[in-house]
Amino acid sequence: MSQICNDNSDVIRITHYINPHCFWYKPIMANMPDHEHVKFATAFHEHCESLYGERYEVVRPQHTWEGPQPGTLVALHSNQLQRWIRCEVDELVVDLDSKTWYQLWAIDEGYPIKSCALYIRPLPQRFSHEPPQAKRGAIINILPGDTRYDYLKDEQILEPTSSWCQGIVRTLEIYLEDAVEISIVQKAKLVLQKETIHFGDLFITAQNNKTINVTDVLLKACTNQIIVVSDQEYTKTVLTLRTLNMKRFLNNQGIDKTPHPVNNFEPTGVHKPRAQRIAKPAPNTSTEVVRDTELTEKVHDWLERNRQACATILQLEKATDGPDNAGKCTDNK
Repeated sequence: MSQICNDNSDVIRITHYINPHCFWYKPIMANMPDHEHVKFATAFHEHCESLYGERYEVVRPQHTWEGPQPGTLVALHSNQLQRWIRCEVDELVVDLDSKTWYQLWAIDEGYPIKSCALYIRPLPQRFSHEPPQAKRGAIINILPGDTRYDYLKDEQILEPTSSWCQGIVRTLEIYLEDAVEISIVQKAKLVLQKETIHFGDLFITAQNNKTINVTDVLLKACTNQIIVVSDQEYTKTVLTLRTLNMKRFLNNQGIDKTPHPVNNFEPTGVHKPRAQRIAKPAPNTSTEVVRDTELTEKVHDWLERNRQACATILQLEKATDGPDNAGKCTDNK
């Protein structure tokens, strides 16, 4: 790990959380109109509109290209944000209906998106070299732990494990959701699988306006699920854990249950990218009229058959109760 300034503190917003060693964040000011992130997003959206937007349908030919493969950077028309964003393809998934879905990572927004190919286009070359705006973070100097009973010592002992227990993962998630403010003091960074991980101490400001270190909170709340170690031991151990090698669209248990946008609907007023827009066929009025006429005739035939059947039953009943039986009663003794 390469060391950086210890007092490099940033107030942040967590965009996606998996476990204490795997979360993504952005500066809290990143959504301000004059922030460089907003300016970049606006420029990217306008450029993609000029290439792929529907308002250029008359002068732009349709674009055909092969589907992107994992690791490829693409442009995605996000129906949730109603603008174009940059994404990286994580995986291709084929469902039971043989439809291909793309598990994408929004590199500037910092969360996963599942989309069909309809909304995906090649990333313009001029925007491919800008680094991701969302950063990946990890809490430094803590390791996952669990207890086991040592029969020789006749006591419970705490030892390191390869993954975080679900209890401590959920505890930190609750604290992050309830925090008034979150900040990170960066201490080191590491490039892992082409992604830079920023290690540091995480701080949260609670509702009572008190700022506390997340490590201290987790030690108090989950004593038997966390181990505090030195810088040297942390550097040696953390790369061997499963906690860093998590798929970004899965949760800590490796299940695709994390709520994230599915880019497969078309909001009102937002058009599909024109390259694959499918026109809705006009209704065949004459065919519908013929179908309605046939259905009406069948209903009338069914009613007429029922009327005739009822009339026949009534006639049989009258014949059974003929004049010879009229006025008679049965004497049961």
